Amino acid sequence: MGIKDKKAMKAASEAMEEALAKFQTACGNDGSSCEIDWSNWDNYDYDKMSGSRPKEDVIESAGTLLSDVIGEMATLCSDEDYKEELATITKIAVTGKEDQDSMYVDFALDGTTLNLALNADAFGSWKNADLLKEVWD
Repeated sequence: MGIKDKKAMKAASEAMEEALAKFQTACGNDGSSCEIDWSNWDNYDYDKMSGSRPKEDVIESAGTLLSDVIGEMATLCSDEDYKEELATITKIAVTGKEDQDSMYVDFALDGTTLNLALNADAFGSWKNADLLKEVWD
């Protein structure tokens, strides 16, 4: 990991933390946390990704995607039924998918931890909101 990559990771983490604060306010779970496991991100073939963007741009874009997804979680808290479920989340654990072709976020609930798996080249989509809802449907 070079300096540009580390700066991109920091920017992605900061975007995620900003979204987490909004989620905490909307859902009433101030003690929740969020962390990114960056280990799979070194294994991607960044030359094959969309837009031929530099690695650091792809990494930083993960922050935008996470901000959108966590923002959708905050929006879901306007529905009392979803809010009741989302308020129990104590941790959001983010990992990178091994499959570079998988373009949507995978969501899985493990007790009070919401696991998010995303591809480094994934994109924001209305479908991610539907996939999130499926955790409780």
